[in-house]
Amino acid sequence: MIITLFEGEKLGAGRKSFDDLMREVIDPGLCTVCGTCVAVCPYNVLILREESFKRLELHELEVTHDMYESIEELCQQCGYCYYNCPIVSFDLEKAERDEFGSVAEDEIGHIIGAYMAQATDERILRNAQRGGVATALLKYMLEREMIDAAVGVATTDRPAWKPKPIVITRPKNLWMMQKAKYTPAATVIGVNSAIYEWNCSRIAVVATPCQIHGLWTMETSPMGHRRIFDSLRLIIGLFCYGTYSYNDLFINFLAKGHGIIPSSISKIDLDTEKLRVYVNSELKLEVHRHELHRYLRKSCRECRDFTNRLADLSLGGVGSPEGWTTVLIRTKRGKEVFNDAIREGYIRVKDLPQQSLEKIKELARLKFQKGATV
Repeated sequence: MIITLFEGEKLGAGRKSFDDLMREVIDPGLCTVCGTCVAVCPYNVLILREESFKRLELHELEVTHDMYESIEELCQQCGYCYYNCPIVSFDLEKAERDEFGSVAEDEIGHIIGAYMAQATDERILRNAQRGGVATALLKYMLEREMIDAAVGVATTDRPAWKPKPIVITRPKNLWMMQKAKYTPAATVIGVNSAIYEWNCSRIAVVATPCQIHGLWTMETSPMGHRRIFDSLRLIIGLFCYGTYSYNDLFINFLAKGHGIIPSSISKIDLDTEKLRVYVNSELKLEVHRHELHRYLRKSCRECRDFTNRLADLSLGGVGSPEGWTTVLIRTKRGKEVFNDAIREGYIRVKDLPQQSLEKIKELARLKFQKGATV
């Protein structure tokens, strides 16, 4: 579901504000928790909104009555949060035409190369979700001083596995971004932080489709925040078939439902069929994804982008064997970084079999038609 931004709403009288964002996006459960609204607020009013992403007793998109009243009291009705929200104004096909010159013929998006890849650094591999390719690429770019910072998602220790945006400027700290979390984190806030708090101007980001849609909305909105988008030197997109509230997945399902304490978990792997939870590197739980169906976030049910069609490189596990990462190359700069990392010995690579590519296309088609309905 996309709420259309009408031409007459762009400027002047009738401009919408946080009150409209609350009514049209947050209250109906459509908020993706990408963090774009917080990042673009010129008055820092939505720091209060950011707090709801972090508080354990709340679902990430929840805004309490007290928080809402405080925001409304400080809000200057500028409309930046509303008109930069990807749910309000993002158009995937338009963005694809702007980036690639046309809309892709199928739902996988434009690609100029498809591979299976793996980091060559054993330390990266030991801590990787799969092949450690994102970490290896970021390490290459930081060590070659192609970027000032990498932005992604880490997890907190208390509560365990609660995701948070993180800015990494030293290669040795990249391990903090490894492993998939499957719960929403406001990565766009991390990009904003890299620019305005860390004084970085060349940034690589690892993000899900909804977060990248937020970054693209900043570029295309008539009230956009282009400095954030223009800082990006590489966009690494993750395949995504849906996320779950931290409370739902870790507290209600795993802790209460299966007796698995979040702090004991060493890895979670959720593909298009199974959820696997590891404790001390041993498989503790394996269930069909359908058992999580009731917990799937509403915004994910509406999303149509499985393979992250606007990234420079899209990475995922589908189509590759255990320990390897599927890589779809989409742009010239993505191809250059990927090939240079191979040449410099940061990653090893194999061609992706055609049957694997067809499997990805089928899943992309399914999500485009039905959303992340599991």
